[in-house]
Amino acid sequence: MAVYIIMLKEYEDEERVVYNYGPSEDVMGKIEYDKKNEVINQIAPIVSENYADEFFFKRAGRRLARMIIKEKGNFVEKTTIES
Repeated sequence: MAVYIIMLKEYEDEERVVYNYGPSEDVMGKIEYDKKNEVINQIAPIVSENYADEFFFKRAGRRLARMIIKEKGNFVEKTTIES
């Protein structure tokens, strides 16, 4: 089964960065990284009968963690997860 997740940066300042995530731009949840407390939080889940939010949230969280650790906090405007 192919997986496609899009993440679009909505907001960033010194304290946090917020991304919308989901299978398309029409069906999205919202995730944030709290830079002060160094924690990833879900702001809003994907609301859809066709998509399980937990699946997309976990992968969006992993991509966010990668940006924090491997990419040293370089939060891009748009990224995708494909497998």
